[in-house]
Amino acid sequence: MLRTILISLLCGTVLTACSDESAAPAPLSPALEQGKAVVQGLCINCHGQGINNAPILGNPKMWEKRIAQGEEVLIGHALNGFNMMPPRGGNPALTDEQIQRAVQYMISLVPAS
Repeated sequence: MLRTILISLLCGTVLTACSDESAAPAPLSPALEQGKAVVQGLCINCHGQGINNAPILGNPKMWEKRIAQGEEVLIGHALNGFNMMPPRGGNPALTDEQIQRAVQYMISLVPAS
């Protein structure tokens, strides 16, 4: 009986030690929250699955070379269209600021290398 209790306590301690409470994502700034809303409402349609070779959200391998081009280049691609992506992701009602924030949000999803 004592052995069972000790094993249970040990397992609980090990599992607690393995959990990382600090792994919770930091809260987003208001600007990134706005970008997230655009991404989830539109951009995810292609960037969620890589349709037409769109870089998949959060995929470092697919984003590395793109991010290296600089944020302004990526915003320009989003505003004006690039390859198979239409200007403004196909929604002409989006403002320049909304596009900028969506790009910044997508960049923020890529883990730092």
